[in-house]
Amino acid sequence: MLDYKIRYTMLSTTYKYYLIVLLGFCNTVLLAQNTSLQGQVVETPNNSNSDDLAPVVGANIYWANTTQGTTTDVEGNFSIERSTVSNLLIISFIGQSDTIPIEAHENDLLFTFAPIIDLDAVEIEANQPSTYISMLEPAKSEVITTEELCKAACCNLSESFETNATVDVSVSDGVSGAKKIKMLGLDGVYSQLMTENIPSIRGLATTYGLGYVPGTWIESVQINKGTGSVVNGYESMTGQINVEYFKPRTADKLFLNLFVNQMGRTEINLNIAHRFKNSDWSGMLFLHGSNFSTKLDHNEDSFLDVPQLRVANVINRWQYNGKRLKTQIGVKAIIEDRLGGQLSYDKTQERTADNGYGIGVTTKRLEYWTKTGIIFEPSFKSLAFITSGTYHQQNSFFGLKNYSGTQKSWYFNMIYQTQIAAAPEHVLKTGLSYIYDDYNETFNETPYLRTEHVPGAFAEYTYAPKNFAAVLGLRTDYHNLYGWQFNPRLHVKYNIKDNTSVRASIGRGFRVANIFAENTNIFASARNITIAEALLPEIAWNAGVNATHQFTWFNRNGHVSIDAYRTQFSNQIIADVFSDNQSIVFYNLNGESFANSVQIETLYEIVKDLNLKLAYKFDDVKATYGTQLINLPLQSRHKALANISYTTPNERWMFDFTTQWHGPKTLLNTLNNGSSILIDTSPSHFIFNTQITHKYKSLEVYLGGENLGNFTQQNPIIAANAPFSSSFDATNIWGPIFGRMFYAGLRFKIPK
Repeated sequence: MLDYKIRYTMLSTTYKYYLIVLLGFCNTVLLAQNTSLQGQVVETPNNSNSDDLAPVVGANIYWANTTQGTTTDVEGNFSIERSTVSNLLIISFIGQSDTIPIEAHENDLLFTFAPIIDLDAVEIEANQPSTYISMLEPAKSEVITTEELCKAACCNLSESFETNATVDVSVSDGVSGAKKIKMLGLDGVYSQLMTENIPSIRGLATTYGLGYVPGTWIESVQINKGTGSVVNGYESMTGQINVEYFKPRTADKLFLNLFVNQMGRTEINLNIAHRFKNSDWSGMLFLHGSNFSTKLDHNEDSFLDVPQLRVANVINRWQYNGKRLKTQIGVKAIIEDRLGGQLSYDKTQERTADNGYGIGVTTKRLEYWTKTGIIFEPSFKSLAFITSGTYHQQNSFFGLKNYSGTQKSWYFNMIYQTQIAAAPEHVLKTGLSYIYDDYNETFNETPYLRTEHVPGAFAEYTYAPKNFAAVLGLRTDYHNLYGWQFNPRLHVKYNIKDNTSVRASIGRGFRVANIFAENTNIFASARNITIAEALLPEIAWNAGVNATHQFTWFNRNGHVSIDAYRTQFSNQIIADVFSDNQSIVFYNLNGESFANSVQIETLYEIVKDLNLKLAYKFDDVKATYGTQLINLPLQSRHKALANISYTTPNERWMFDFTTQWHGPKTLLNTLNNGSSILIDTSPSHFIFNTQITHKYKSLEVYLGGENLGNFTQQNPIIAANAPFSSSFDATNIWGPIFGRMFYAGLRFKIPK
């Protein structure tokens, strides 16, 4: 099934015209591709008196002579991207295996296993973990499924990693409510954030963009560590996070989610999918609305603990799944309005010091995307076209500071894939890309304008004989402002045994920093902003190794994964808050900057349906500030996570409990005595979250709690009683601002 979408964010007539212009332009090009095959694996019953077909959970699905595969879910369903190097699909489960030739026109597959012979006193069962590490991909790929996302409130993408140790989530400041992620010890801007393999959350969307993806729209999240594929671009340095939305052909006909928490935050999500009879067309509508209008100040510092928020978000996508042509089109629109600051601030009055300190951020965003794929004869040859366009407008103020920005972007990617000498173990991908970014930013009446044109070309060769896979990629891009950039990348995987794999990777990435959009928390302080010199692109090399072992102990399955990565910067934009206590100074790296990250994680089923996940991570992240190499501020060197989940035998009740331990962090209010930096650190702390879910047919009811220990950072805002003084600073956030919080909700669905 080909995955083709258009993203779009719009709520005014101006944006309608903008979309029409973009669509008209894009109609001059062929569109883009992401082909996939859907199916279900079932088992005929041993009881000859029964006609029921039982779903097979955890069956392995993969293309012959490739590393491309997946497993079936709790209903026996699977979705796998079509291979251009093989048309033989292998389905295996508990000693049974079959190979099926797949024709290009086939869209849905129903495969039935013969019943497994019952043996006295032997019972064979299997289930798929809600989070798993792919044993097939050359790069380490961790997959978070819908089942895992449902273990927490997961109102949006920024809240999707509460049970995950790889990605850290934190609050960026004490007034805006914005959240940011970190991976391999570095900010999320160094990871490429994509939706369905299209770069999306970038540029001016960096700060608030994670909130633009509701959790109920997400089918799965794939997390790849290290530099990613050259096919997807040049910006990945520490990894890639790819979000897959629910697809029209496989999603439930209707899904409704209602959510409310004790603070008064309410959300409604509605997904509607329709597959037209006797047609290759299908469509889907995603609707999201969120409102939080309560004024809360539990720590009594005169500032709202959480800003007031109103969000409206919609996606409409269409899919055509023909014999040789696969197409998707999608449009997305969003408007978000957040208001915070002091309780005394009145938004209807003029913004002055006498009116109190207020913050306001209004965002309007319009996106579209298209994907079109053409499958040639022989079937291992294909051509794909991907386009996307974005219009992003943001107006904000923090006290008496003003920031506004507009981004217009267009993305194009053409990918040709074939076998070398018609050998399925030799695959070549090559293509052309183009990125256009037009930024128009204004900070306190000073304009900052930048237009980027980046044409590029790439080639990626995959060699995948049995038990081994190597992916060698090279892309070259010409940046109109910074010249030629060359990015080589290599991923290697070797299967020591069927259940043990070792991976290694190395690669280069570059990106152009957007210092205001990526550091909007600095607006929530009295610091002056200084750009000391012309800023150059950020360039980094990343290298890492990973070992994953799947095991069975006391007839229960589990896995253990150990990895170590290093990111070394050739250049980095330093946001120096240490050299001058009254300023933040931006300049190019003059010295060393690196991030070492080591993580060990294990998942094990203790008893039937009782799963335990344990993880520990060490991040050694340092950069040169002035002349001193010090720890990156607000970054824990040590973090641990434990998650335990249980599902009752009848699958009616689910219980989940997660605890996170965060080690000390270097604080921003560190002093400089003129000769050295005096380091101050935060205390370590625990966070406890839990959720209980009850299922009844097509209805789920859930109740949960976050930060059950009621731990909060005391006095998170420095000089909160004097927000217009030179001492004011709301950026030194190292822990939770809001204490214990409870929520409830329901999920209702009409299956496909």
